[in-house]
Amino acid sequence: MWLSRFVVRSLFFCVVMQAPVVARAEGVMPVVAAENVWGDVAAQIGGRDVSVTSIISSPDIDPHLFEPTPGTARAIAGAAIVIANGAGFDPWVDRLVLARPQDQGTRFIRVADVVGWRDGDNQHLWFDPDNVAKVAVAFAAALHGAGSGSGVDERVSSLGHDVVALDERIATMRRRFAGMRVSATEPLLGHLASALGLVMEDDAFQLAVMNDVEPGPAEVARFESGLRGGRLRVLIYNEQTVTPSASRLLGIAHQVGVPCVAVTETLPPGLHWQGWMTHILDSLEKALEQPVGAGRAQ
Repeated sequence: MWLSRFVVRSLFFCVVMQAPVVARAEGVMPVVAAENVWGDVAAQIGGRDVSVTSIISSPDIDPHLFEPTPGTARAIAGAAIVIANGAGFDPWVDRLVLARPQDQGTRFIRVADVVGWRDGDNQHLWFDPDNVAKVAVAFAAALHGAGSGSGVDERVSSLGHDVVALDERIATMRRRFAGMRVSATEPLLGHLASALGLVMEDDAFQLAVMNDVEPGPAEVARFESGLRGGRLRVLIYNEQTVTPSASRLLGIAHQVGVPCVAVTETLPPGLHWQGWMTHILDSLEKALEQPVGAGRAQ
């Protein structure tokens, strides 16, 4: 159950005395990101001028089930800049930011607002390189507005070059694979699949799983039929939350030779966002190149 507004304000009542104003030790600006992928972008752009804390960073945490703690409230109370995905993915951030002292001067970046997300669009905004480029620019502006930003513009430019390279890779893959039908256990790669020209099937199944609801028999049957009948070229699954239905689909995919691509909602340890995206594209390219049924279990 999400924390109520009363409880959130109580959390801040307990922690604000410890952090009544934003503290900047030796010119380092404290930044809090709800998800570690946005924390990584902030760290890349801010460099030595920022100290970034990412609230959701463990692959063992399901972001959709996360609930804030007093430690979460303390981190946000002491932040100069807060970054959240928005789009209904992390509503606890809005409540904590709203409950902070109004004169604290914290800058709040909601990615959904930056990129123009609309209700019903995919929530996983970091799988779109152009979204990440926009967030980098917004974060740089926040740093400048807070009186920091040495070398920031150069780092934004460097990340922009990486985004261009990824867009070019995606365009090349689109020319090869556009029109191929794929499916997923959850709607993680919606942005990326669309950019690649892939036809994503089984939306109802994916939304049910994302909302922690067991998909209906009709959705399950259609999904299984797509795998067994050779309609689907790749099965994408969230290895952080493998449900019984997803496990069954993975088993069928293995039996009939449909390649499976594992992804996560949080940035894997040891990778920057660019490396993560490259790894995902590598995995998708390898899977889409396989002939239908090439991996059929014997």
